[in-house]
Amino acid sequence: MVLISAIVVYGIWSASNVQDGTLTVNALSSHRYYTAFGLNVTASVGSRDVTTPMTLSLAQGAYTVTFSAEPWFTTPTAIDVTVAGGKHAYAVGTYDPIVEYVSVGGGQFNSTSLDALHGVTPVVWVNPSSSDQIIYSQPTGRVEILPMQNYTYIFQHPGTFVFSFPLNASPNLQVTVS
Repeated sequence: MVLISAIVVYGIWSASNVQDGTLTVNALSSHRYYTAFGLNVTASVGSRDVTTPMTLSLAQGAYTVTFSAEPWFTTPTAIDVTVAGGKHAYAVGTYDPIVEYVSVGGGQFNSTSLDALHGVTPVVWVNPSSSDQIIYSQPTGRVEILPMQNYTYIFQHPGTFVFSFPLNASPNLQVTVS
């Protein structure tokens, strides 16, 4: 009887130890500047490439999930995940948007052009000077940036937008939004 019990216990134990688990791989934009949204990117799990979001059935074990580089975003670091038999594991890569910074000190821009992706790229105007800076454009209207402060804008539509200093004739900044 002890032998039969041992065989049954060993059978249950071995079945639970060879059972596959599942891994859900997802990619999201960060929520630092706007509500996070899902991204369809390529992720590698072991030797398999998948498009997120994806749920995989995998043998028990340790896996490294890597995410593809995507334009306009920083690439998430690789994630180590352990898949256990009969259990569900998750790996979520968070893509931060690449921020474009523009200095507006001294009544001039530090650049005359930059590119942005509508709905994604935050453009941050920074005033490192000791005086107020007033900039103007069609999408934002008049914006006053106080000393040591900044102003962030995310373009919602493609187009070309010109920013200027209405109080002087310094070169304009052209923002091309795709």
